This record gives sequence, structure tokens and C-alpha cells, in this order.
Amino acid sequence: MAKAGHLALDNPVAAGGTVVMGLTACLIIANAIGLQPGRHPAPIFATRDRPNALRVPEPDDRRSGLQVQEISTLVLDLQISLRRIGLYEGPLDGLSGPATERAIRAFERRAGQAETGKAHEGLLALILMHGDEPAESFVPVPRAKPGFSGTSVQDIPVASDVDVDADPQLMRIQKALSDLGYGPLKADGVMGSNTTAAIKRFELDRGLPLTGEPGSKTIENLEMISGRSLSG
Repeated sequence: MAKAGHLALDNPVAAGGTVVMGLTACLIIANAIGLQPGRHPAPIFATRDRPNALRVPEPDDRRSGLQVQEISTLVLDLQISLRRIGLYEGPLDGLSGPATERAIRAFERRAGQAETGKAHEGLLALILMHGDEPAESFVPVPRAKPGFSGTSVQDIPVASDVDVDADPQLMRIQKALSDLGYGPLKADGVMGSNTTAAIKRFELDRGLPLTGEPGSKTIENLEMISGRSLSG
């Protein structure tokens, strides 16, 4: 003891460090043995089985095969519009599911479109063009087959059947629209709901503003597609 005391006096820093290290070791051993509330979750040496150990679930992003569908504002707008016209009865969740696909197919079938069941901007514009009309009141507008040049269901009426206020240019426009598959239209030279819907369909397909009126741009595009003069 006397020798240890002399060493501590000769080198107080080393002696103090030794005392601190000893106290730290004692605290670590005491904490590991008597101050832990339960078993160590990952011991270096496992000495016994733990059958009742709880398994910690993996985070959601580690689960294989789980795909979370993102909410689409386009699908949500379609669901709202289709519900207004009585074709969609599912939840307004913005997720494309079987109910949404069935409603889209029902609208495409009633509107004379090819059934795809897929959501797109053109479909939403077509639904909004019909407004809040019930689905039963839609007038089917069949699309012409590629490479087929059909004729109108009804020819231009003779002079005795034409209305007094008939517009000859509008009659030619109606005839051209009907020949291109935007009918059925009666070429009577009178602006009606069917003619407005057909013009809007043509404008939508050609990327023109939806006006429903036979404006200059619409007539120009219609002349280019039909290959006939409509202004004279």
C-alpha cells in the first residue's frame, strides 16, 4: 500500500485515470447485471431459447409485392362527372378500379365510342360537354371505321321539305359531318342540339376549342378532312 501511495504521488494523472477506469467498469457491470428492465434484444451469446419473443413487424416499405396506387385528380374528376349522370355509384376516391372502369365503359358505349375503360382527358371533356344530362338522353354518335367513306343515313331534303329558315352552308356542314361518322344528322340547315354535339365532337377530335358553332376554324378543318368546299 505504501508503495502504491508513493506511485500515486509520483504520477497523479495515471493514478486518477486508473481509478476512473475502474469506476466506469464497475458501473457498466452493475448496469448490465442488475439495472436492465428485460432481456437484451440482441445478445452476443444466446444461452437459451426465447419462444415467447415478440417479432417486430417490418416497415411498410419493406413488404415485397405491395403496391400503393396513387390518387389521380383526373380519375376523381371522372368519378364525380360520371356520378352526376348516374353511371358511377362507387366511392369518390380518385383510384381507378373495377367500378370506375365499368362506368367509363358504359359512357363510351352510350356515346358511340370504342370501349376502353381507361381514363383520359378527352373522355372527361366529352362527359363535361354533355353536362348533367341523364345517361339515357345521350344521342349515340357512331365513329366511322378507318378507311370507310360512308354516306349519310338521310340525304339532303328536297326543296319542298326544307325549312324556310334553312341555311344552305349549314346543310353542307351537316352532310359532311354525317359522312365522317359524326351523325346521325339530318341535313336540314337548322342548328339543333344534335348538330351542336356533332360539331363539338369534331372539334374535340381535331384539338379545336369546344364551341359547338360552325366557325371559320371548324369549317376550314372540316373542308380539309372531307375534301369538299363548304363556304360557297
